[in-house]
Amino acid sequence: MIDSVSLTRQVRMHSPREMLSLGFRSACQHPSELCTHRARWKLPGGDKKPHLTWSEAPNGSHWLSLTGSLQKFMFGSNVYPLSSDDEIRACIEGTSQYVQSVAQVSFDSFRAYVTRVDYCHDWRMTSGLVTQYLWALRGISLPRMHKTLFDNCTIQLGNASQTVCFYDKFKERSAMKSNSVEELAAAKGLLRFEMRLRDNRACERHVERLGVMDRTVQSMLTSDVARRTISNTLERWGVDKPLSSGSKRLELLRSHFADDRAKVIRLAGFLAMCDQYGSQNLVDLGICSYTDYRRKLADVKAAGALFVTDGPRSLAPLTIVQELPSAEGSAAA
Repeated sequence: MIDSVSLTRQVRMHSPREMLSLGFRSACQHPSELCTHRARWKLPGGDKKPHLTWSEAPNGSHWLSLTGSLQKFMFGSNVYPLSSDDEIRACIEGTSQYVQSVAQVSFDSFRAYVTRVDYCHDWRMTSGLVTQYLWALRGISLPRMHKTLFDNCTIQLGNASQTVCFYDKFKERSAMKSNSVEELAAAKGLLRFEMRLRDNRACERHVERLGVMDRTVQSMLTSDVARRTISNTLERWGVDKPLSSGSKRLELLRSHFADDRAKVIRLAGFLAMCDQYGSQNLVDLGICSYTDYRRKLADVKAAGALFVTDGPRSLAPLTIVQELPSAEGSAAA
């Protein structure tokens, strides 16, 4: 529902000596007293704790910002979503206590301004279906947003103020250096959607668009705003209607041999030759040897693609009000 955020409040910073004693480090790193850079101090938070930045604005005011993943702060991992207002409220209260303990100041997170937020939603399905949905989503585009594809497991559209993406959560977690068995098991078969508002202006426009009271945490970080944001964005993408994954057989091959793209290409060609000449005739026509024929036939059978009539495969719409089919075959129309 809500993952990474950046929250900021106007809070007077300590003296340089006190900042150093609390573990903050100057971003300027200029030892000279003649340095004209405005004060900016950072306190790293680590993998699961948010990090803090204390900055001096041009008008001389001081702003303390907290940035990090609420899911990691609450559960130790962003695989597990914040699923209710009670969990969101408990997490926000926890961030207030965290800032107070490490920065030694009062920080009411509920009254802080939101300067960045990632709204997210997960659909649980089989790993094969995750691949098929990502393949089907490759053709989507939105005006004034640049599309980027990452390793066939992430589709991302973005501009300077916001980013929208779908990705395979299991593959994302598998690429991380630190993963527990529980995390990987929980991420398996998860298709994650994220709508990221990346700066102040994006958050302000979003508040106006939804008719939300203001840009504070208590207004923006709620389950209602998250659901409305996600639903509206899915409608903009057009994925709230049935999707088509393209070739049934190619998707079966890609799902079964996900780590061997060369084999997928060879087997796709083998099936095309079977369609053209008949599988029983390939050896007699000299297209392949008997040993090669038997090996490819076994691979195609293992992927479940041999007796499948090729054509587009219908996938259920992506909405947040219904569960998607969990079995491979149930996605077919």
